[in-house]
Amino acid sequence: MRSSSRPEARLSENMQSFVSALALIALLPFVFGMIPVRGLLTLLPAGWQPALGLTAGDAELLRGAIANFRPFADPVTWRFLGLGLAMTVGVSLVSILLSLPLATFTALGRLSSRPWLRWPTIAGIEGIRAFPVLILIFYVFTQFSRLAEGLNIGWLKSQNVTISAIVALTLYTTVVNAETIRAGILSLDKGQTEAARSLGLTYAQALRLVILPQTFRRVLPPLIAQFVTLVKDTSLGAIIGLLELYRRGQILYQFHRNPMETLFVISVVYFLLNWALGHAAQEVERRATGARRTKPKGKD
Repeated sequence: MRSSSRPEARLSENMQSFVSALALIALLPFVFGMIPVRGLLTLLPAGWQPALGLTAGDAELLRGAIANFRPFADPVTWRFLGLGLAMTVGVSLVSILLSLPLATFTALGRLSSRPWLRWPTIAGIEGIRAFPVLILIFYVFTQFSRLAEGLNIGWLKSQNVTISAIVALTLYTTVVNAETIRAGILSLDKGQTEAARSLGLTYAQALRLVILPQTFRRVLPPLIAQFVTLVKDTSLGAIIGLLELYRRGQILYQFHRNPMETLFVISVVYFLLNWALGHAAQEVERRATGARRTKPKGKD
């Protein structure tokens, strides 16, 4: 009974946090004046309105507020934003898949006993980490644009913006995760490495079979947190014209002249996306931890 109640308690806790966050988000239009409270009061029965000091102007304010949200009742708007969401997810996914193996090799280079490998790796990590992500994206874009023009390859020039965003985000995520993986390796008992070597395993085999599996189980939560951050960092690609979710939101509110309302809707989409990613990440972490602790039962 105790084991069956834990998933239910965890699900209940997740739903409570989700509903609480949604309730807080629902208050934002009132806090920032997107929906006037006095305008909402005009929806009360007419006999109450004089006592509350409501006027026809309050009703007009409410109609104007509703008009600012009206574009989001159009399916065309959501198809337009959906393309941006697909770009956000696609760029994030490719950057994640590229950064994880790169971060692993970078962490191993950082821990190498060979100075010719360790010191350049340290310099690269510290150098890239010192750059704000926004500047790194712009720098990679300018350099990659020159390369694409010099090579004069059609598809490379047409996909310049997307490739630049992926490269910049991959670089930054790589160095951040490399430090996380390095810390995870150092947290392991050195006796495990020595035991693996005493069994005749090479250094590469010890890494693959003993060290790295335990390391990834230990550092899974911070890695997942960094990947969720990466999804939000894709919005910085708007500076180079990447048509992700935020950039399409910009185009939308410039056309409809409703910046606050559009940014509010975009924020809700980001929240739902990151909540889903976080919830999935918790499930992956729970399964990984459970697989580590579960022992096969013998036959009766």
